[in-house]
Amino acid sequence: MITITGLFTHPIKSCAAQAHPQGVEVSVAGLAHDREWVVVDQQGVFMTQRRWPRMSLIRPLVQDGQITVQAPGMEPLSWSLDAPVGDNVAVSVRIWSSDTLGRDEGDQVAQWFSDFLQTPCRVLRNHSRARRYVLTERVRPWEEKSQGWRQIGDQLNGFGFADALPFLFTNEASLEELNRLVLQSGEQAVPMDRFRANVVFTGLPAYEEDYVLGVSSEGLSFAFVRQCTRCPMPNVNQRTAEVGTQPGLALAQSRQFPQGTLFGMQAMLVESQSQRLTIGQTLDVEYSF
Repeated sequence: MITITGLFTHPIKSCAAQAHPQGVEVSVAGLAHDREWVVVDQQGVFMTQRRWPRMSLIRPLVQDGQITVQAPGMEPLSWSLDAPVGDNVAVSVRIWSSDTLGRDEGDQVAQWFSDFLQTPCRVLRNHSRARRYVLTERVRPWEEKSQGWRQIGDQLNGFGFADALPFLFTNEASLEELNRLVLQSGEQAVPMDRFRANVVFTGLPAYEEDYVLGVSSEGLSFAFVRQCTRCPMPNVNQRTAEVGTQPGLALAQSRQFPQGTLFGMQAMLVESQSQRLTIGQTLDVEYSF
């Protein structure tokens, strides 16, 4: 059994997290408003902290029918979640190997982000006509080992601007073990926000999530489809935007696999009646062996 200790959304892809201490709505597309917006450059390519670490300093807050962004040295900017008249104008966006649609949030929003990031950019919101699905090749290995535990239907796979799957789960014990190596290197321990998870939990030994097929609780089931492959982005301090060498070096030392450096589990919602996750909620664990 695991216990949820943290719930986070990242409303604007690669910007700061919004915590949900009172719980958050959940659907097959992810936690409510998670990665619902994306920043793109002049070529329409999505921007991330990998190249623009200052994105970590942009703090979005979705609340009371609007989204507000704040950043050091900038006046806060708010705009409505209600779709404007131009909602039917769709902009093509490629997120890694999959294509989807966005809706431009307008010149005022674009100027705010361009001023802070010091580069021309636009902000797109996931379009109402977008139909982005988890790629079949990502799901097939999980289905082969699931032995009928849960079924993944094509209708369950739609989501927004997240990299590959709609949910990311991380284990506090795994971070503690990773930080043991970070501390041995003479660096300070890193917080969980470096890994930009949606659901943080306790209840499993370090890295035992690697062997979990999924978790469930009274009509709510998540498939742990695959381990999350890590780029250098966890090296970005989410509070200062400074880029260091940890936890990347510790990950390379301890979590290097043929598919890459791994930390956390990417997941899909495969069964839901509850529609909400809360801090302290427990979920039963189904192992893959």
